[in-house]
Amino acid sequence: MDIDKEVRRFKMELLRKMPFYGDIVMRLPIVENERILTACTDGGKIEYNPRFLALLTQGQRNFVLMHEIFHVLLFHCKRHGERNPRIWNTAADIIVNSILMKLTNDMKEASIAFEQPSDGIFANVGPEETVENLYEQLLADNKRMTDDSGTVLVRLNNSWRDRDPVKMDVPDDIIFRDPENTEAGIGHNLFRGAAGPGSGREDKAETGLSEAMLLQIIRESASANRSGFGSYYVPDQLFGLTESKRIKWQTLLRDFFVEELSDESSYTTPERKYLHMDIILPGYGRSEEKIEEVWAFVDSSISIGKDAMEQFLTQLYRIAKEFKCIFNICYWDTKVTDVYRKIRKEDDILKSLPRHSGGTDINCVYRWLKDNKVRPDIMLILTDGYFGSLDSSLFVRSLGKKTILVLSGSIPVNDDMKRIGRITKLE
Repeated sequence: MDIDKEVRRFKMELLRKMPFYGDIVMRLPIVENERILTACTDGGKIEYNPRFLALLTQGQRNFVLMHEIFHVLLFHCKRHGERNPRIWNTAADIIVNSILMKLTNDMKEASIAFEQPSDGIFANVGPEETVENLYEQLLADNKRMTDDSGTVLVRLNNSWRDRDPVKMDVPDDIIFRDPENTEAGIGHNLFRGAAGPGSGREDKAETGLSEAMLLQIIRESASANRSGFGSYYVPDQLFGLTESKRIKWQTLLRDFFVEELSDESSYTTPERKYLHMDIILPGYGRSEEKIEEVWAFVDSSISIGKDAMEQFLTQLYRIAKEFKCIFNICYWDTKVTDVYRKIRKEDDILKSLPRHSGGTDINCVYRWLKDNKVRPDIMLILTDGYFGSLDSSLFVRSLGKKTILVLSGSIPVNDDMKRIGRITKLE
């Protein structure tokens, strides 16, 4: 079996079917190394033993590769610091595998073979769990463990502290390096029988992508594919390392405008505000024609204060004016109740307030659009996220690429939210 060909095929499948991940993976160093037992990463590149991958099914190979990829993207090696390597690796594996379990259905729907291996650490953790916090919990349960121990106590239930931990052999896969030199420290692999000192991983090796390069790749992929990953899972942890949260809604909105204006841009009239940074971007033409019509659908039951609401609408108004757009506000609960069209002055925002408040049903937005024959060029939906189930008979799929869903609350992202459009947080 040509394993290198299988790896390249997986990368191409991601590029075609899940371009956010594909763009990233195509630029990650993924190389053969027959001196390791299974597969591993040093945080800069991914290495695998082709004989080991040949023993797995296609789906298991893809799972192993994505496992290593997420260790790189979440900077698990670089965040390790002076912590116990084996416990840290266990915490990192639990985080990564919980992400991959959420991604499994999306992989299968995209017709990409993806199968959980028979070995590895699979424990239930919440979507907001961090590797640092999980490490502290594991450390408390493993006070007497030494670095060369092969067993770690791990809790496997949903409520981490409700049950005594159980002993598990540690399936490791991260190579931790001594920051003072380039010698590999403890070599770790995904499955039991992990490599360790004396396993052939003490050789000097070139580190792959730097942290700055990885951050840039993640940002570029997020920007290039912002309308494409509403259809598959992208963990919040990934954006938490590149932006303090998800990409700001203001940034997303400007990106929508820039994309629409791309045909009108020209380097003959460059954007001057970036010249001092030695960056030359195309400027926009001087046409006074209104380019877009923006519709903001605001959940009138959302639990945010008046000041935050006014700040959101004021920022939205200013962006719309920057791009010479028509700006509209609609409030909704179980139906669209108040409509303010063509807001022309910033002072008018303070007059454009909801007069009704009731239950919450997101479908009323799409019902109103249909009844009033409105097809927004760009649409924002501001809500706390508690809005019921999406009715497929009313939902307009084509609007997903034109919609930014701004969440004011901390509700976990669900499939309906992903279908609605790009998801971000109210800042």
